[in-house]
Amino acid sequence: MISEYATGWPPKPGWGVWKWVKEETNITVDHKTYTSPESLALSVASGEMPDIMSVYPTEVQKFGPQGAFLDLSKHMDKMPNVKKFLAEHPDITARITQPDGKILSLLNDGTGEGNQLVWFYRDDIFAKHNLQPPKTWDEMYTTAKKLKELYPDSYPLVFRHGIGTLITFGPSFGIYPEYYKDPTTGKMKYGATDPNFKKMVEYLNKFYMEGLFPKDWLSMDYKGWTQFITTNKSFMSVQFIGQIEIMNNQLQNGGHLKFMAPPLGAGSKAYLPNAGYEDRGFAVASNTKNLDAVLRFFDYVYSEKGRTIQSWGKEGETYTVVNGKKKFNDTFKTAADITREAGIGSAGTYGWFDYEAWLSMVKPSEQEPYIEAKKYRYPTAKILPILSKEETDSISTQQDQINKYYTTAVSKFIMGETPMTEWDSFVSTLNQYGLQKVLDTYQKALDRQKK
Repeated sequence: MISEYATGWPPKPGWGVWKWVKEETNITVDHKTYTSPESLALSVASGEMPDIMSVYPTEVQKFGPQGAFLDLSKHMDKMPNVKKFLAEHPDITARITQPDGKILSLLNDGTGEGNQLVWFYRDDIFAKHNLQPPKTWDEMYTTAKKLKELYPDSYPLVFRHGIGTLITFGPSFGIYPEYYKDPTTGKMKYGATDPNFKKMVEYLNKFYMEGLFPKDWLSMDYKGWTQFITTNKSFMSVQFIGQIEIMNNQLQNGGHLKFMAPPLGAGSKAYLPNAGYEDRGFAVASNTKNLDAVLRFFDYVYSEKGRTIQSWGKEGETYTVVNGKKKFNDTFKTAADITREAGIGSAGTYGWFDYEAWLSMVKPSEQEPYIEAKKYRYPTAKILPILSKEETDSISTQQDQINKYYTTAVSKFIMGETPMTEWDSFVSTLNQYGLQKVLDTYQKALDRQKK
């Protein structure tokens, strides 16, 4: 098996997750990691692929049509637990079923809550200056201005995903920025053409021009973002939900971050992106010489027993049962400790994960975001229907042109390099690049998926 390399928990031969697989199935897993972004492509090109590969949907769509991956739909009779799992998770089944009915990958499930992006703020700073968490973007602007006066060398708002952050901001305005299924009409839509997207960009331009978020927002990395948060240089942000606890462990002198409900920008309700799912999954080499072991491995990790063992480990070894509830041993202080020492939760080590295992390692005082975030999720996730190879090829040029133009043009609007008076020209150019053709193609795929 091969998966991505995680610096925080590089694979170890003695990881419990593989020992337990051996005990349960008599299968020995030789776990390797990709050495570069080209590793998978090189393996496919050479034909020397590992039996199982940890992959993302884009990789399945790229290499699947080349015949690199096994069609698992033909082997469901040997994987009754996988079959049952898919029957109970129709949303996942829809995401992996190709237009011709093939299933070229299986998705991991259970730890997706960590992918949820949320708003949070420095409640200690707000309390110190008698400020309230903003409920609207207008209030956020007023609050940011006040904080800028109090801390002149600060940038009250900070974020680290560049133009991609608009996916998090957009639901506060009732939209996603790019392609998505409109929850009101059920039709495919491109959010940048919606008037509320323009309104969001106008707000961001206002914030930028008045120095309320950093000038280097397009290139902000995790290290830079962390410095802003931990040195009283920023007080409101959006980030992955688990970062609240991570940053709170680093803040000193009473510094503290707290979940903030998304501020309303437009419409009747502010939302967070619907992002509590996983994109990573398993693909099998079409030329595997260990098919029987592969199928038995999948059937194990998608079974109830496999879920428990690959999420909690082994009773007495990694956890105990107290008052009928599982509890990780005290030697594990954080979820990262469990992954580092036993491999639990690492890429490739599970199919179906028990989210309660991960949540149990979050401090009770830090669990509020996981409860509150679910109240604000946008009605639909930003998941595109699967296209056939012919459909993908037919719009590849248009998509490339639209994506490049969107990224550059919107960035320039936000930074004031292009005046908002040219917005209609921006929308017109998107249409000239073939936006409607792309939307029609995705709509056809969506209609097919519904059937």
